[in-house]
Amino acid sequence: MTFMNHIGYILSEIGRAGRNSDGSYTRGCYSPAYFDGLDIVERQMEELGMEVSRDAAGNILGVLPGKDKKLGSIIMGSHLDTVPSGGLFDGAYGVAGGLEVIRRMKEEGKTLNHSLELYGFNGEESNPLGGTFGSRAVAGLVEPGQPGLSEALKTYGHTVLDILNCKRNLSDAKCYLELHIEQGDHLFNDEMEIGVVSGIVGIVRYKVMAVGHSNHAGTTMMQKRRDALTAMAKLIVQADAKCREIDNALVLTVGTIRCWPGSENVIPGRVECIFEMRHMDKDMTDRLIDEIRNIAAKIDTVEFEITKQIDEESVKCDEHLIKVIGRAAAELEMKHIIMPSGAGHDANPMAHCLPVGMIFVPSKDGLSHCKEEWTEEKELENGVDVLYKTIELLDEEV
Repeated sequence: MTFMNHIGYILSEIGRAGRNSDGSYTRGCYSPAYFDGLDIVERQMEELGMEVSRDAAGNILGVLPGKDKKLGSIIMGSHLDTVPSGGLFDGAYGVAGGLEVIRRMKEEGKTLNHSLELYGFNGEESNPLGGTFGSRAVAGLVEPGQPGLSEALKTYGHTVLDILNCKRNLSDAKCYLELHIEQGDHLFNDEMEIGVVSGIVGIVRYKVMAVGHSNHAGTTMMQKRRDALTAMAKLIVQADAKCREIDNALVLTVGTIRCWPGSENVIPGRVECIFEMRHMDKDMTDRLIDEIRNIAAKIDTVEFEITKQIDEESVKCDEHLIKVIGRAAAELEMKHIIMPSGAGHDANPMAHCLPVGMIFVPSKDGLSHCKEEWTEEKELENGVDVLYKTIELLDEEV
């Protein structure tokens, strides 16, 4: 693909890392391709005169000092990892947009009162360490007792202590801003240029295990079977129906399934799935898992074990930042709406430490997490323009 503007050029440079032959991108947590991307971003930061550092969590940070070091930094950020065979824009656009903001300021000879910081986070997407890993490390939200954490980190050459030492005191930072593609179709369908994010949904994941009994596929009659896969299928279908009943904004996804012993001629004796649910209101996800437990109790051919894996509570974006971003969009005469995010972002853990704001630009046809993910160049520029203007307005608040 060929881009004509500078933000597109920065994105395509980052996209040289992890580009697959089919046009998709794969930069997994701590992977060689991920670090290739970090190297590209580091060179860009250094060319802009930023002070650059990395941490054990795989994050990169660039700092452009402001006039008054006593003022809190304005922090921008997003993630540089991707889902397997993902798109160019998810995550990387926020880092590229931050680089473009700084490039414009340098070009204009402008020095802000506040220091500007830009994070490229590692492990925002699902991975063995848990999603939003890099930003959770910075925010001090990595739980040292998280099951499997020590073993998973060992494969990446790190210890739990290494990651705990990535925690940063953010109490003196002014705010965190994240520029991102929407990853949904709201802006695209409504022909809106900018989404001012009001909050980020909570994400809860449960490991659901169905334990039945493996036996011969030919000699075990249907009425005597304890088929774990059939039981799991019943649970998934009924849970999906119950989710639709509870609330239109509540979503449930079962995206992984593992089956043992995994042979065509053996009745499955054990099946494991991950049930993920999202909503702004924790009561909704709590209600759904209660319903799922009730459904499971009525399926008497197997035993179900349901264990919580991840519980990222929903967060609200800062009211003042919402107003400032909206003002920036209005002053630039861009059509904008205030909307929640149905996807998780690094802004979620950062919101536990400082005020956060998010800016969305449209995703064509609402597509994301796939190679067809696309946002037009003008829309990319719109997002950078709003981010730039927002930072100007915030810097004037001294």
